[in-house]
Amino acid sequence: MDKRIKLEKYILNEFQAKDSQTFLYQLHENSYFDKEKFSILLNICHSLAKAYGEFGKTDNYNDVIKGLFVIFEHTLFLLFTHFVEHDFFTISNYGKDFKARDVSAYYSQIREITQKIIL
Repeated sequence: MDKRIKLEKYILNEFQAKDSQTFLYQLHENSYFDKEKFSILLNICHSLAKAYGEFGKTDNYNDVIKGLFVIFEHTLFLLFTHFVEHDFFTISNYGKDFKARDVSAYYSQIREITQKIIL
């Protein structure tokens, strides 16, 4: 199987967030931010950006990009609402241990990926 297709399937599965083991499902449904799963997602995005650069886009490219934007936008939104004092959403596994600098680091990583992957 083409490496790009395998990486795209991972991202599209995350985007659909139907699988309770995905990062986005756990964040949205369980208010649980799994740093390891998010790191894996970011690494897969880097690998896919590199593969697109080497071998070109696939027929799934537009759907993958849309999915990535949804994943990243929703993740950043939930990270933001975690810090809003009277909002109902709180990341259950971090509380006050989750700092604004952590969010800034994730934002920088997301920005780097989106710049690389949009050809």
